[in-house]
Amino acid sequence: MFLAIALPLALVPAALAAALSGEAAARYTKVLQPALLLLSSALALWVALMYRSDLKRAFLLLAVYLLSYGVLGITPLVEAMRDAMKDNFLTVLLIWQVVTYGVLIGACLSVLRTIGIQRIARWGLPVLAAALMLAGIVVINGVSEFRDVLPLNARAAVLLLLIRILDMLVVLLLVPVVLLYIQHARATYQESTTFLVVVAGIVASLVLVYVYEAAKAQPLAEIVAAEFQQGSLLDALSIFIYATVPIGLVAHRKHQEWSLSKLEQALA
Repeated sequence: MFLAIALPLALVPAALAAALSGEAAARYTKVLQPALLLLSSALALWVALMYRSDLKRAFLLLAVYLLSYGVLGITPLVEAMRDAMKDNFLTVLLIWQVVTYGVLIGACLSVLRTIGIQRIARWGLPVLAAALMLAGIVVINGVSEFRDVLPLNARAAVLLLLIRILDMLVVLLLVPVVLLYIQHARATYQESTTFLVVVAGIVASLVLVYVYEAAKAQPLAEIVAAEFQQGSLLDALSIFIYATVPIGLVAHRKHQEWSLSKLEQALA
């Protein structure tokens, strides 16, 4: 019930981002995008406090990932880093992403340790195949961009392609984790929707810009320069996706608290 009410509400800040224009739109998106990620980090920590062992570790690592991702979305900080590091900025960005994704992978491994299911059911195979196809399309588009940038800046071309490949590898890791978690939840008659909303939001945040690139048939660099944090459709979609993560985390915590209270009442 909470998700049915709250998820549509995520459209409100997204619509506002699309409705604003000029400097107001830029300020709005520059503040709201990282703010939603930092809020998600705090909520993941809040969820972690109710668990023990592997699930606690999973949500703590998720909180660290979201914190790192949110910090990377603070435009003045990123611009200051870029100006200070100059040609080394993309290298540092790649290292940052490797470390950040390493934290996310650690969270996934902690979730898997609580599941005990190691084989994806037949119904999950089409989902996995779709993820592989999407990753392939994204990387192929990246190769095209790589060829265009290579004569101008070979180092930047290689690093941008590596960042794209790394993003897709993380997506291909997250999708099986979600499928296995849903299988586990179904087998044990547990709720899985709230967890699905959280991870789906993270996956969508990783692939959105690449799907947008493919849909517009325009180089990613041009899209980022013209539309990122400018009150564009891309910004509106990003804000909606980012907003689903804290909503999912709150719903997950509340559902677990409700389940625990029902269990205590049954045992009383």
